Amino acid sequence: MKSLTRPVWPRFVSVFLLLTLGALGGTLLSCRKEPADFGAGQRAQKKEAELQNKTLLEQFVLAVEELEKHADQAYPENALLRLNPWLESCPPSRDFRPNDEFDARADAFLRLSQTADEIHKICAKAAPDAQGEGEGASLTEEDARLLPEKLDRFIAEIEELNASYRSALLARYAAMASELKKGLSEAGTFQFGGRAKMAASAIGRFSFTPLMNFRVMSEGAARLAELYRLDRRSFLPEDVSHFKSSIWERNIAAWAKGNAVDPAEQAMNLFRWTCDVIPLNDDAEPIPRQAWQTLLTSQGTPLERAAVFMGLLRQIGITSFLIKPSDPARDDRFPVLVGAAIPGDEGSEVLLFLPEYAAPVPGEEGPSLADAPDAPRGLTFPAVATLEQASQNDALLRRLDLDGQPLPISAADLRSVRAVLPTDMFNMSHRMWIMMRESVIERPDAQGDAASFVPPLLAMSFDSARNEIGSLPCIASVEQGWEFQTPTVEQAILPIESQILLLPYLYEVPASASLSMRADDESSKKYAPTEGTGSGPGETAPTEAKMIYPLWEGKILFFKGRFDTESGAANRLQQGRVPDRLLKQATHSLDAQLEEYLAQVQQSREGSDRALSDDELRAAAAQFVNQARQDIGMKLYLKVTARFYLGLVSYALHNDDAALTHFEDADLLEKLGGVWRSAALTLIAEIYESRGEFARARKIYARLEGAAERSGRLRAKWLDELMPAAPNETAAPSEDGAAASGE
Repeated sequence: MKSLTRPVWPRFVSVFLLLTLGALGGTLLSCRKEPADFGAGQRAQKKEAELQNKTLLEQFVLAVEELEKHADQAYPENALLRLNPWLESCPPSRDFRPNDEFDARADAFLRLSQTADEIHKICAKAAPDAQGEGEGASLTEEDARLLPEKLDRFIAEIEELNASYRSALLARYAAMASELKKGLSEAGTFQFGGRAKMAASAIGRFSFTPLMNFRVMSEGAARLAELYRLDRRSFLPEDVSHFKSSIWERNIAAWAKGNAVDPAEQAMNLFRWTCDVIPLNDDAEPIPRQAWQTLLTSQGTPLERAAVFMGLLRQIGITSFLIKPSDPARDDRFPVLVGAAIPGDEGSEVLLFLPEYAAPVPGEEGPSLADAPDAPRGLTFPAVATLEQASQNDALLRRLDLDGQPLPISAADLRSVRAVLPTDMFNMSHRMWIMMRESVIERPDAQGDAASFVPPLLAMSFDSARNEIGSLPCIASVEQGWEFQTPTVEQAILPIESQILLLPYLYEVPASASLSMRADDESSKKYAPTEGTGSGPGETAPTEAKMIYPLWEGKILFFKGRFDTESGAANRLQQGRVPDRLLKQATHSLDAQLEEYLAQVQQSREGSDRALSDDELRAAAAQFVNQARQDIGMKLYLKVTARFYLGLVSYALHNDDAALTHFEDADLLEKLGGVWRSAALTLIAEIYESRGEFARARKIYARLEGAAERSGRLRAKWLDELMPAAPNETAAPSEDGAAASGE
């Protein structure tokens, strides 16, 4: 009996275990194949969330596609932030790659934020009012001992970061910390009241400002630490700036590249457009601009002009980069030089463009002069030099030499160079890869530009770009472009400075009923009829016209290529041309307005315990006059800027006579001067050149000043070399607006 039952038990156990494991495995496999059904209620809730996310996405798309309707920056920002739950739920992008360099920057800004916060807390004990704090604890001996060490760390952290950003704002903070440390050191030489008392005295005497102190730096650096986390699955308000830049660049590139099919010709057209629309800033230390701000304000440094050009190229699929010497120590001696990788039958070639000179590096044939009577005239470039050609033939570069101002590079400098890509914390981020994939919206029932929305190129792959250009001739290495991020760094720390740039674009005026009326023209009130509000059926009643932002709306419509229609750029910009008589009237009536204002102020104090003193009246009068003069100055700036932009619209439409009328405006050339004068004169010269009036154009180019001097002298030099012995002039240089052109 025992011999029969012994083998049965282990066999039974084995079979039981196999059946149990099989059932369990089947259950696990079925769980993997078919997701659990959580019920109709949860399915409906999921469906509702998907529909809500789609609606929110469409709202944001409409907001950024029709930014001319949203001068209030808060609207697109709020629309974007509402997308954060949707963004978190989106599948990850296969194209995104983490980047150790950006993670290191995030860590560096986080450390800087913490150090600044520690310094702020110590300073707040000694000078709570200056730090915007209430009365706090008193400064201790330990605080006084640690503060110089923390200031040293703060300075070192900023200097390490600023080695690549070269930010004037970061440098100002390092200098502020050095001054405070110097004050502490000087106070420490006196031993009367102990270290804490001396330190408190030094901090109390230090001049902090509400806009620039260690708390402001701490908060700004913390924001930057968030922006530099490329894998973050949530939007921040700063992200809207990237959408503006990308969408405007996509819109511009669509028409500014012209009808050209050849990528090299398209690149040349976009370069010419960029140099015409973005004159170089004459300020010694201009507020750094992000690409959308450079486009909006039509001003920038050579680097900012280059950033816009590269953004336009990116939107038509051309990879571009800055070319820098192999030795970083020589960066300051190198001009801003853009390389555009143009695909060809035998691989890509890198064409060379010099934004500061408003010219490409001419190819072996050099610049030529088109002078056919029935075709566009002026300087042309049969070919643009490639990086490889310029590295082997120094004569190509020497064509850009000027008397006393040689081009500061030679062929030898280009034989081994660094390619610096325009990367930033936006186009390298995971959130932009997801947005570019998910925000293709088809809305056949919608009206306007967003009926079918395909997003611009919002993201880039550093690895792909590095592989594309790293194997090209003369490229020794490919790097991240930290200098392109300086405007974002500064504006995250001190937003108020960047907001100053937008003031003229947020200046509201009443909309005119027709182009013949001008904004603020009190002699003819601007009214718009509204259906169904009259006393009888179908009648209309006058309603006060809406307020518009002429510079904001006009410029964005210009980017879209919507020029001279009823709802186009020209119509909007006309609203900003405040009539001369109203500006004069405002100036001449200032005394009467001041008298009336002071009478109202005094009347408002009647019956009170104390009348205004003479000093208080003088202070009130000074404040009123200052505000009135600022308002008059803003209207003048609005008028002059609208004039320049109207000239750009006419120039884009090839209406040269209308463009000259705008560019030769006396206020544009004389009252504000500076960058607008140089920009207008440059475009006047280009128009004369295109008409074959080469001698006249050459004279204007040669007289350009400021940041435009170099490009003007270069163009004048080439015209001198190429002009025929008897130039075809249609008018004497002293006629037809020549005086306004500075001749």
